[in-house]
Amino acid sequence: MREYQFKRGFKPNEERLEEAIKKYFGDFRREGDTYIVSYGAIEELKLKIQSKKLIVESKTNPAVSNDVATDTLKTYNRFLEELTGYTARERQKRLKKSIEKE
Repeated sequence: MREYQFKRGFKPNEERLEEAIKKYFGDFRREGDTYIVSYGAIEELKLKIQSKKLIVESKTNPAVSNDVATDTLKTYNRFLEELTGYTARERQKRLKKSIEKE
């Protein structure tokens, strides 16, 4: 499970989450407050907003081709950047800082 914070000015609400899911992954289903997506190398991606953070759980398929895996990763990173406001590099730096604090 991963938690992503939202950059100032990027609202953590379900309406924005739904729009971003539709734009990048297409269809989704919803179970309570959790959005469930399947796309490319991602067998199941569970997304929800809780305490002003994006909570993500994922299951991937390691048996896909490199092209599919690369496309899936690029799409996922663009999705997270548009939703949270942080680039992949910024998210990586924030993750390293949080690990160092522990």
